[in-house]
Amino acid sequence: MVVAIARPSSPASLSPAAPMLLLIRRLPAGSPRLALYPRISSTPASLGLRIPHVRASTTKTTTPAVSSSDLAGSPPAENAAADQGSELEPRCEPLDRDWGSTLSRADPVSIPGILRRLHDEQTHLGLGTYNLLLKRACEAEDFALFAKVFRYLLLSKAAPDLTSYVHVARAIGDLDDPELMLDFVREIQEITQGRDPTVVNCIVSTTGKYGHIDKSLIIFQELKKDKRCLDVVTFNTVLDMLGKAGRVDEMLHEVKLMEELGISPDMVTYNTVINCLRRLGRFDLCKSFAKEMLERGISPDLRTYSALIDGFGRAGHITDALEAFEQMKKSHRPSVYVYRALISDLKKAGRAELAQKLSEDMDSCASDLLGPEDFKQKINGRRRGRSR
Repeated sequence: MVVAIARPSSPASLSPAAPMLLLIRRLPAGSPRLALYPRISSTPASLGLRIPHVRASTTKTTTPAVSSSDLAGSPPAENAAADQGSELEPRCEPLDRDWGSTLSRADPVSIPGILRRLHDEQTHLGLGTYNLLLKRACEAEDFALFAKVFRYLLLSKAAPDLTSYVHVARAIGDLDDPELMLDFVREIQEITQGRDPTVVNCIVSTTGKYGHIDKSLIIFQELKKDKRCLDVVTFNTVLDMLGKAGRVDEMLHEVKLMEELGISPDMVTYNTVINCLRRLGRFDLCKSFAKEMLERGISPDLRTYSALIDGFGRAGHITDALEAFEQMKKSHRPSVYVYRALISDLKKAGRAELAQKLSEDMDSCASDLLGPEDFKQKINGRRRGRSR
């Protein structure tokens, strides 16, 4: 079959989902993607963490709305270089003129009392002051103080930012007692009751990004006890975490649970799962998820196409990879990464002449292709959105 290699065209008005669905259906059938998987336990005991005999009590409180933000849980980047830009970068907020210096020098024992008095008097501190106190508690490895400061932050008019959540991740990472961590999470749930799960989602995401995946999953298990504490962002965050760790069975189990709870997968869900399965060579399941995504009316984006094209190529379906490539160019600007992946797959399949033709086409339209800078801008834009 001769496939014409064309330059990227302008976005088409018609959705590419229909031809892509026909393409995927034509491939050899894979195993059913909702096959039963063994139930995975992420309890503290199963992860080798100590559970104390006595559990600390929590205090019921109420709070104003905690502002929502666009959270982590986005699918893995097409290329490792693109993923490097997603590292968390905390920023400093200015301290309150009157209270910042006072609290920065105060005896840690007196800080909770000062915060309680200021709260009762409706004296509002700025986010910079709270972040300074969180940092002090982290450095002192005083989790009890840390939990109280974060509590008053949630009760204030200031919403936690990326710096706040980085401090939370570090404080949780230093804990040896998982029950203290769970008591902390339960109190946050009580404070934010009736709100969206933005705060706990940020904690799950940031804790996992700082390398404490098992602790992040313990928090996730706690959140499962109340469906109101979960949303599609929670699951996307956990799926991304498990996928990057190569824990496929656990990831697929959570996808199944997500649907059982009535939480509909979105574009991020499918891209996360498809990219993970592609990297691990599970193309049968990759195809099944892509087919389901299209049947649900979710049109593929650039990341979906990139994963499918590379997946087709790695599985030896060169013709299908090229057809998907042409479909993608009707609605999306290709990236340099998808060109390189397809060229590599063509060479491995012994299609050197076609690989050379595609390489020449890539060079001729290099200025029109999405490259590292485009992905860096996208990541930075998403980070700025989260910090508002």
